[in-house]
Amino acid sequence: MLDLQFLGRTSLLCALGLSTFIATGCDPSGNGGGGGDDDDSVAILGGGSHDISELTVDVMADDSDGLFIPRDLEFHPQRDDELWIVNRGDDSSVILLDAGTDDQESVYRGNTGGSAHFLAQPSALAFADDGTWASIHETDDLTQGPNGTPEDFMGPTLWTDDLDIYDGGHGGHLDMLHNSPNGMGIAWEEDRTFWIFDGYNDSLTRYFFNDDHGPGGADHSDGEIERHVEGEVRWREDIPSHMEYDHDNDYVVFADTGNNRIAVHDARSGEQGGNISPNYDGIQRQVAYEGGDCWTLVDGESIDEMGRPSGLAIHDDMIFTNDNRSGRIWAFDMDGNLIDYLDTGMEDGALMGMEFDGDGNLWVVDAENDEVLRISVPSGE
Repeated sequence: MLDLQFLGRTSLLCALGLSTFIATGCDPSGNGGGGGDDDDSVAILGGGSHDISELTVDVMADDSDGLFIPRDLEFHPQRDDELWIVNRGDDSSVILLDAGTDDQESVYRGNTGGSAHFLAQPSALAFADDGTWASIHETDDLTQGPNGTPEDFMGPTLWTDDLDIYDGGHGGHLDMLHNSPNGMGIAWEEDRTFWIFDGYNDSLTRYFFNDDHGPGGADHSDGEIERHVEGEVRWREDIPSHMEYDHDNDYVVFADTGNNRIAVHDARSGEQGGNISPNYDGIQRQVAYEGGDCWTLVDGESIDEMGRPSGLAIHDDMIFTNDNRSGRIWAFDMDGNLIDYLDTGMEDGALMGMEFDGDGNLWVVDAENDEVLRISVPSGE
Protein backbone atom coordinates (compact mmCIF):
# COMPACT_ATOMS: atom_id res chain seq x y z
CA MET A 1 0.00 0.00 0.00
CA LEU A 2 1.19 3.51 -0.74
CA ASP A 3 2.02 5.59 2.30
CA LEU A 4 2.50 9.13 1.02
CA GLN A 5 2.16 10.82 4.39
CA PHE A 6 5.92 10.89 4.90
CA LEU A 7 6.40 11.85 1.27
CA GLY A 8 4.07 14.81 1.62
CA ARG A 9 5.60 16.18 4.81
CA THR A 10 9.14 15.73 3.56
CA SER A 11 8.59 17.31 0.15
CA LEU A 12 6.65 20.19 1.65
CA LEU A 13 9.38 20.90 4.20
CA CYS A 14 12.03 20.64 1.52
CA ALA A 15 10.14 23.16 -0.57
CA LEU A 16 10.36 25.50 2.42
CA GLY A 17 14.13 24.95 2.52
CA LEU A 18 14.35 23.60 6.06
CA SER A 19 17.96 22.61 6.72
CA THR A 20 17.11 19.62 8.91
CA PHE A 21 15.56 17.79 5.98
CA ILE A 22 18.17 18.91 3.48
CA ALA A 23 20.84 17.48 5.78
CA THR A 24 19.17 14.06 5.61
CA GLY A 25 19.52 13.96 1.84
CA CYS A 26 16.24 15.57 0.83
CA ASP A 27 16.47 17.42 -2.48
CA PRO A 28 14.73 20.81 -2.25
CA SER A 29 13.58 20.35 -5.86
CA GLY A 30 11.04 17.86 -4.48
CA ASN A 31 12.75 14.92 -6.16
CA GLY A 32 13.72 13.24 -2.88
CA GLY A 33 17.44 13.06 -3.65
CA GLY A 34 17.33 11.59 -7.16
CA GLY A 35 18.57 8.36 -8.59
CA GLY A 36 18.05 5.65 -5.98
CA ASP A 37 20.42 2.68 -5.49
CA ASP A 38 22.53 1.62 -8.46
CA ASP A 39 21.33 -1.99 -8.26
CA ASP A 40 17.62 -1.13 -8.16
CA SER A 41 15.71 -2.28 -11.22
CA VAL A 42 12.17 -2.99 -12.36
CA ALA A 43 11.55 -6.07 -14.50
CA ILE A 44 8.71 -4.53 -16.55
CA LEU A 45 11.08 -1.68 -17.49
CA GLY A 46 13.81 -3.99 -18.69
CA GLY A 47 15.43 -4.91 -15.37
CA GLY A 48 17.97 -2.10 -15.43
CA SER A 49 18.83 -2.48 -19.13
CA HIS A 50 16.49 0.38 -20.18
CA ASP A 51 16.14 -1.56 -23.44
CA ILE A 52 12.73 -2.35 -24.95
CA SER A 53 14.25 -5.29 -26.87
CA GLU A 54 14.63 -7.11 -23.53
CA LEU A 55 10.83 -7.20 -23.22
CA THR A 56 7.92 -8.56 -25.22
CA VAL A 57 5.75 -5.95 -26.92
CA ASP A 58 2.45 -7.01 -28.50
CA VAL A 59 -0.04 -4.91 -30.44
CA MET A 60 -3.32 -5.78 -28.73
CA ALA A 61 -5.67 -3.46 -30.66
CA ASP A 62 -5.43 -1.12 -33.63
CA ASP A 63 -7.55 0.86 -36.07
CA SER A 64 -9.27 -2.32 -37.24
CA ASP A 65 -10.78 -2.50 -33.74
CA GLY A 66 -11.96 1.12 -33.96
CA LEU A 67 -8.99 2.92 -32.38
CA PHE A 68 -8.69 6.53 -33.57
CA ILE A 69 -6.29 8.66 -31.52
CA PRO A 70 -6.67 6.61 -28.32
CA ARG A 71 -5.69 8.60 -25.22
CA ASP A 72 -6.48 6.53 -22.12
CA LEU A 73 -7.40 3.02 -21.05
CA GLU A 74 -8.52 1.30 -17.86
CA PHE A 75 -9.44 -2.21 -16.84
CA HIS A 76 -12.91 -2.74 -15.41
CA PRO A 77 -12.50 -3.23 -11.64
CA GLN A 78 -15.04 -6.06 -11.35
CA ARG A 79 -14.85 -7.81 -14.73
CA ASP A 80 -11.54 -9.56 -15.36
CA ASP A 81 -9.77 -8.84 -18.64
CA GLU A 82 -12.21 -6.15 -19.79
CA LEU A 83 -10.31 -3.10 -21.03
CA TRP A 84 -11.99 0.22 -21.84
CA ILE A 85 -10.30 2.71 -24.18
CA VAL A 86 -11.38 6.24 -25.17
CA ASN A 87 -10.69 7.78 -28.60
CA ARG A 88 -10.28 11.48 -29.25
CA GLY A 89 -10.40 11.14 -33.01
CA ASP A 90 -14.12 10.41 -33.37
CA ASP A 91 -15.61 10.84 -29.88
CA SER A 92 -15.80 7.12 -29.25
CA SER A 93 -14.68 4.20 -27.12
CA VAL A 94 -13.50 0.65 -27.67
CA ILE A 95 -14.00 -2.13 -25.14
CA LEU A 96 -11.78 -5.20 -25.33
CA LEU A 97 -13.54 -8.25 -23.92
CA ASP A 98 -11.24 -11.05 -22.68
CA ALA A 99 -8.35 -8.68 -23.32
CA GLY A 100 -5.03 -10.38 -23.87
CA THR A 101 -6.53 -13.85 -24.29
CA ASP A 102 -7.19 -16.00 -27.36
CA ASP A 103 -10.87 -15.06 -27.03
CA GLN A 104 -10.32 -11.30 -27.17
CA GLU A 105 -12.92 -9.33 -29.10
CA SER A 106 -13.53 -5.62 -29.50
CA VAL A 107 -16.76 -3.68 -29.04
CA TYR A 108 -17.06 -0.16 -30.47
CA ARG A 109 -19.30 2.48 -28.92
CA GLY A 110 -19.69 6.15 -29.76
CA ASN A 111 -19.60 8.45 -32.78
CA THR A 112 -23.37 8.38 -32.58
CA GLY A 113 -26.24 10.52 -31.33
CA GLY A 114 -24.86 12.89 -28.73
CA SER A 115 -21.28 11.59 -28.72
CA ALA A 116 -19.97 14.92 -29.99
CA HIS A 117 -21.10 16.41 -26.67
CA PHE A 118 -21.21 13.67 -24.03
CA LEU A 119 -17.95 12.01 -25.18
CA ALA A 120 -16.37 15.00 -26.94
CA GLN A 121 -12.63 14.50 -27.55
CA PRO A 122 -12.12 12.39 -24.41
CA SER A 123 -8.73 12.62 -22.72
CA ALA A 124 -9.20 10.18 -19.82
CA LEU A 125 -11.56 7.81 -18.00
CA ALA A 126 -11.86 6.37 -14.50
CA PHE A 127 -14.05 3.64 -12.97
CA ALA A 128 -15.89 3.86 -9.67
CA ASP A 129 -16.11 0.76 -7.48
CA ASP A 130 -19.72 0.12 -8.55
CA GLY A 131 -18.75 -0.27 -12.21
CA THR A 132 -19.98 3.10 -13.35
CA TRP A 133 -17.29 5.26 -14.89
CA ALA A 134 -16.64 8.83 -15.89
CA SER A 135 -14.90 10.50 -18.81
CA ILE A 136 -13.32 13.93 -19.14
CA HIS A 137 -12.81 15.84 -22.37
CA GLU A 138 -10.31 18.21 -23.95
CA THR A 139 -12.47 20.78 -25.64
CA ASP A 140 -13.69 24.32 -25.19
CA ASP A 141 -15.57 24.37 -28.50
CA LEU A 142 -19.28 24.39 -29.20
CA THR A 143 -20.35 20.76 -28.82
CA GLN A 144 -24.08 21.10 -29.42
CA GLY A 145 -24.18 23.34 -32.48
CA PRO A 146 -24.06 27.15 -32.86
CA ASN A 147 -27.35 27.58 -31.01
CA GLY A 148 -26.59 25.07 -28.27
CA THR A 149 -24.43 25.24 -25.17
CA PRO A 150 -21.58 27.80 -24.90
CA GLU A 151 -17.89 27.13 -25.51
CA ASP A 152 -17.00 26.91 -21.79
CA PHE A 153 -19.75 24.41 -20.99
CA MET A 154 -17.84 21.12 -20.95
CA GLY A 155 -17.19 18.89 -17.95
CA PRO A 156 -17.14 15.21 -16.93
CA THR A 157 -19.75 12.64 -17.95
CA LEU A 158 -20.90 9.68 -15.83
CA TRP A 159 -21.65 6.47 -17.75
CA THR A 160 -23.14 3.03 -17.24
CA ASP A 161 -20.92 0.00 -17.87
CA ASP A 162 -23.90 -2.01 -19.16
CA LEU A 163 -23.04 -2.68 -22.80
CA ASP A 164 -26.71 -3.24 -23.56
CA ILE A 165 -27.32 0.42 -22.63
CA TYR A 166 -24.01 2.21 -23.11
CA ASP A 167 -23.83 3.80 -26.55
CA GLY A 168 -21.20 6.50 -26.05
CA GLY A 169 -23.91 9.11 -26.51
CA HIS A 170 -26.96 10.67 -24.90
CA GLY A 171 -28.83 7.44 -24.27
CA GLY A 172 -25.96 5.76 -22.41
CA HIS A 173 -24.90 8.58 -20.11
CA LEU A 174 -26.10 8.66 -16.51
CA ASP A 175 -25.17 12.22 -15.56
CA MET A 176 -23.04 15.20 -16.61
CA LEU A 177 -21.72 18.32 -14.90
CA HIS A 178 -20.32 21.41 -16.55
CA ASN A 179 -17.47 23.57 -15.29
CA SER A 180 -14.16 22.18 -16.64
CA PRO A 181 -13.48 22.62 -20.37
CA ASN A 182 -10.15 21.23 -21.56
CA GLY A 183 -10.20 18.53 -18.91
CA MET A 184 -6.99 16.50 -19.16
CA GLY A 185 -7.18 13.80 -16.47
CA ILE A 186 -9.57 12.08 -14.07
CA ALA A 187 -9.33 9.96 -10.90
CA TRP A 188 -12.06 8.33 -8.81
CA GLU A 189 -12.20 9.09 -5.07
CA GLU A 190 -15.33 7.45 -3.61
CA ASP A 191 -19.03 6.92 -4.33
CA ARG A 192 -19.74 9.10 -7.41
CA THR A 193 -16.92 11.57 -6.67
CA PHE A 194 -14.12 12.23 -9.18
CA TRP A 195 -11.13 14.58 -9.42
CA ILE A 196 -10.44 16.36 -12.71
CA PHE A 197 -7.29 17.97 -14.09
CA ASP A 198 -9.06 21.17 -15.14
CA GLY A 199 -7.03 22.72 -17.96
CA TYR A 200 -9.39 25.63 -18.54
CA ASN A 201 -9.05 26.84 -14.92
CA ASP A 202 -5.53 25.47 -14.24
CA SER A 203 -6.89 23.67 -11.20
CA LEU A 204 -7.82 20.31 -9.73
CA THR A 205 -11.60 20.28 -9.66
CA ARG A 206 -13.64 17.82 -7.59
CA TYR A 207 -17.01 16.67 -8.92
CA PHE A 208 -19.73 15.02 -6.86
CA PHE A 209 -22.32 13.48 -9.18
CA ASN A 210 -24.27 12.15 -6.16
CA ASP A 211 -27.52 10.58 -7.46
CA ASP A 212 -27.45 10.10 -11.21
CA HIS A 213 -30.47 10.98 -13.35
CA GLY A 214 -30.55 7.63 -15.18
CA PRO A 215 -29.75 6.88 -18.83
CA GLY A 216 -30.50 9.82 -21.10
CA GLY A 217 -31.77 12.18 -18.38
CA ALA A 218 -30.97 15.85 -17.86
CA ASP A 219 -31.42 16.78 -14.17
CA HIS A 220 -28.00 17.74 -12.76
CA SER A 221 -29.15 19.92 -9.88
CA ASP A 222 -27.97 17.63 -7.04
CA GLY A 223 -24.33 17.78 -8.14
CA GLU A 224 -21.53 19.63 -6.32
CA ILE A 225 -18.30 21.18 -7.62
CA GLU A 226 -15.14 22.27 -5.76
CA ARG A 227 -12.21 24.02 -7.46
CA HIS A 228 -8.87 23.42 -5.71
CA VAL A 229 -5.33 24.86 -6.06
CA GLU A 230 -6.36 27.12 -8.93
CA GLY A 231 -3.36 28.51 -10.78
CA GLU A 232 -0.93 25.94 -9.34
CA VAL A 233 -1.21 23.41 -12.18
CA ARG A 234 -0.94 23.97 -15.92
CA TRP A 235 -2.29 22.05 -18.88
CA ARG A 236 -0.50 21.47 -22.16
CA GLU A 237 -2.65 21.28 -25.26
CA ASP A 238 -3.14 17.84 -26.82
CA ILE A 239 -1.36 15.98 -23.97
CA PRO A 240 -3.47 14.42 -21.18
CA SER A 241 -2.33 14.85 -17.57
CA HIS A 242 -3.25 11.50 -16.06
CA MET A 243 -4.05 11.05 -12.38
CA GLU A 244 -4.43 8.47 -9.61
CA TYR A 245 -6.12 8.74 -6.21
CA ASP A 246 -4.28 7.31 -3.18
CA HIS A 247 -7.18 6.05 -1.03
CA ASP A 248 -4.97 5.31 1.99
CA ASN A 249 -3.95 8.93 2.44
CA ASP A 250 -6.52 10.90 0.43
CA TYR A 251 -3.90 12.26 -1.94
CA VAL A 252 -4.30 13.04 -5.63
CA VAL A 253 -1.13 12.03 -7.52
CA PHE A 254 -0.93 13.50 -11.02
CA ALA A 255 1.18 14.40 -14.03
CA ASP A 256 1.31 18.19 -14.13
CA THR A 257 2.27 18.26 -17.79
CA GLY A 258 2.48 22.00 -18.28
CA ASN A 259 4.78 22.38 -15.29
CA ASN A 260 6.87 19.30 -16.19
CA ARG A 261 6.48 17.54 -12.87
CA ILE A 262 4.70 14.78 -10.96
CA ALA A 263 2.76 16.40 -8.13
CA VAL A 264 0.65 15.47 -5.12
CA HIS A 265 -2.37 17.27 -3.67
CA ASP A 266 -3.78 16.61 -0.20
CA ALA A 267 -7.48 16.19 -0.93
CA ARG A 268 -8.45 17.06 2.65
CA SER A 269 -6.55 20.34 2.74
CA GLY A 270 -7.81 23.85 2.13
CA GLU A 271 -10.85 25.78 3.27
CA GLN A 272 -14.07 26.47 1.42
CA GLY A 273 -14.19 29.92 -0.10
CA GLY A 274 -16.66 31.77 -2.29
CA ASN A 275 -18.92 30.64 -5.09
CA ILE A 276 -17.57 30.12 -8.60
CA SER A 277 -19.37 30.70 -11.87
CA PRO A 278 -20.87 30.10 -14.34
CA ASN A 279 -23.34 27.71 -12.72
CA TYR A 280 -24.71 25.96 -15.78
CA ASP A 281 -26.30 23.09 -13.84
CA GLY A 282 -28.23 25.13 -11.29
CA ILE A 283 -26.55 23.30 -8.41
CA GLN A 284 -26.54 24.53 -4.83
CA ARG A 285 -22.82 24.12 -4.07
CA GLN A 286 -20.19 25.25 -6.57
CA VAL A 287 -17.25 26.75 -4.67
CA ALA A 288 -13.55 27.53 -4.67
CA TYR A 289 -11.18 26.07 -2.06
CA GLU A 290 -8.31 28.14 -0.74
CA GLY A 291 -4.98 27.23 0.86
CA GLY A 292 -4.78 23.61 -0.25
CA ASP A 293 -1.47 21.69 -0.04
CA CYS A 294 -0.01 20.75 -3.42
CA TRP A 295 3.67 19.88 -3.82
CA THR A 296 6.20 18.57 -6.32
CA LEU A 297 7.09 14.90 -6.01
CA VAL A 298 9.29 14.67 -9.13
CA ASP A 299 10.74 17.77 -10.79
CA GLY A 300 11.03 16.98 -14.49
CA GLU A 301 13.95 19.37 -14.87
CA SER A 302 16.05 16.98 -12.77
CA ILE A 303 15.12 13.87 -14.78
CA ASP A 304 16.85 13.16 -18.10
CA GLU A 305 14.43 13.15 -21.06
CA MET A 306 11.40 14.29 -19.05
CA GLY A 307 9.67 17.25 -20.64
CA ARG A 308 6.01 16.31 -21.13
CA PRO A 309 4.89 13.77 -18.50
CA SER A 310 1.47 12.35 -19.38
CA GLY A 311 0.62 8.77 -18.36
CA LEU A 312 0.62 7.78 -14.69
CA ALA A 313 -0.05 4.56 -12.79
CA ILE A 314 0.59 3.32 -9.25
CA HIS A 315 1.68 -0.32 -9.06
CA ASP A 316 3.67 -2.44 -6.57
CA ASP A 317 4.34 0.57 -4.33
CA MET A 318 5.86 2.49 -7.22
CA ILE A 319 4.68 5.45 -9.24
CA PHE A 320 5.10 4.96 -12.99
CA THR A 321 4.94 7.80 -15.46
CA ASN A 322 5.78 8.28 -19.11
CA ASP A 323 6.88 11.14 -21.33
CA ASN A 324 4.88 12.09 -24.39
CA ARG A 325 7.90 13.64 -26.10
CA SER A 326 10.75 11.20 -25.47
CA GLY A 327 8.80 7.93 -25.18
CA ARG A 328 10.54 7.09 -21.92
CA ILE A 329 8.77 5.35 -18.99
CA TRP A 330 10.03 5.77 -15.41
CA ALA A 331 9.40 4.11 -12.05
CA PHE A 332 9.81 6.15 -8.84
CA ASP A 333 9.56 5.08 -5.23
CA MET A 334 7.17 6.67 -2.74
CA ASP A 335 9.61 9.47 -1.99
CA GLY A 336 10.09 10.41 -5.63
CA ASN A 337 13.45 8.67 -6.06
CA LEU A 338 14.13 7.29 -9.52
CA ILE A 339 14.35 3.48 -9.53
CA ASP A 340 14.49 2.51 -13.20
CA TYR A 341 13.44 3.63 -16.67
CA LEU A 342 12.70 2.23 -20.11
CA ASP A 343 13.39 3.73 -23.53
CA THR A 344 10.45 2.53 -25.60
CA GLY A 345 11.58 4.09 -28.87
CA MET A 346 8.04 5.37 -29.42
CA GLU A 347 7.74 8.57 -31.41
CA ASP A 348 7.03 12.07 -30.19
CA GLY A 349 3.33 12.39 -29.28
CA ALA A 350 2.63 8.67 -28.96
CA LEU A 351 2.61 7.79 -25.25
CA MET A 352 -0.37 8.88 -23.17
CA GLY A 353 -2.44 6.63 -20.88
CA MET A 354 -0.96 3.55 -19.22
CA GLU A 355 -2.40 0.77 -17.04
CA PHE A 356 -1.29 -2.50 -15.43
CA ASP A 357 -3.25 -5.72 -15.76
CA GLY A 358 -3.68 -8.33 -13.04
CA ASP A 359 -0.55 -10.19 -14.17
CA GLY A 360 1.66 -7.11 -13.94
CA ASN A 361 1.86 -6.45 -17.67
CA LEU A 362 1.94 -2.80 -18.71
CA TRP A 363 -0.59 -1.61 -21.30
CA VAL A 364 -0.06 1.72 -23.07
CA VAL A 365 -1.77 3.71 -25.79
CA ASP A 366 0.10 4.78 -28.92
CA ALA A 367 -1.91 7.80 -30.03
CA GLU A 368 0.22 8.36 -33.14
CA ASN A 369 -0.30 4.89 -34.62
CA ASP A 370 -3.79 4.16 -33.24
CA GLU A 371 -2.65 1.16 -31.22
CA VAL A 372 -2.77 -0.29 -27.74
CA LEU A 373 0.41 -2.12 -26.77
CA ARG A 374 1.06 -4.68 -24.04
CA ILE A 375 4.58 -4.73 -22.57
CA SER A 376 5.49 -7.91 -20.69
CA VAL A 377 8.51 -9.70 -19.29
CA PRO A 378 9.40 -12.74 -21.44
CA SER A 379 8.38 -16.01 -19.80
CA GLY A 380 11.10 -17.61 -17.74
CA GLU A 381 12.69 -14.32 -16.75
